[in-house]
Amino acid sequence: MLAKVLIRCGEPFVRPRRFVGIALCSVLLLGMAKGHGWLPHEGRELLGTPAPEWRGIRWIKGGPLTLSGLRGKVILLRFWLMDCPYCVRTAPALRDFSERYRNRGLVVVGLHHPKSEDARDPARVARAARDLGFDFPIGHDQDWTTVRAYGIGTHFRSFTSVSFLIDRGGIIRFIHDGGEYHPGGGPDHRECNAAYEALDAAIRELLAREE
Repeated sequence: MLAKVLIRCGEPFVRPRRFVGIALCSVLLLGMAKGHGWLPHEGRELLGTPAPEWRGIRWIKGGPLTLSGLRGKVILLRFWLMDCPYCVRTAPALRDFSERYRNRGLVVVGLHHPKSEDARDPARVARAARDLGFDFPIGHDQDWTTVRAYGIGTHFRSFTSVSFLIDRGGIIRFIHDGGEYHPGGGPDHRECNAAYEALDAAIRELLAREE
């Protein structure tokens, strides 16, 4: 399993959801994800819940943005770190999604979360984003305000490099619970490939359903 194979890139939490409607929605969404051939190991309880607003963000590229201001768009939100190898290996997939689907209503957003003094420097973050070829909005969450609002370090214990697919109404519909996803890579990357294919299918499904 990915969480066992990849090196830890995150921290610990658990906030139970009590509403039957949300639980039922989560079950249905899990069924959809399973139909795509991949499921997250952590954070499943957040499927079908409203995505938190982005706060405390310094926008480095393409901002300022708010989640509420993007209502009507499908959003792929990736939390990333400039010196995280999983983020580097996932960068081509993010560029691919942005290029293929932006004209159909997908907005890819990268929120950087520093773990070192070097990574707290917005100029270094901007250079890292350029080096990775990110052509989509990039924000810098200096104090992890939004990171923690999304349950990273709590719902997600193994990684901080988590991705959320959010529908046009602001609801979380798909979660990749950290690490990398990309096509190909050989036998050692089967789960990375499966996650990429599942996310791609989920994006297409949301865009087709809501266009």
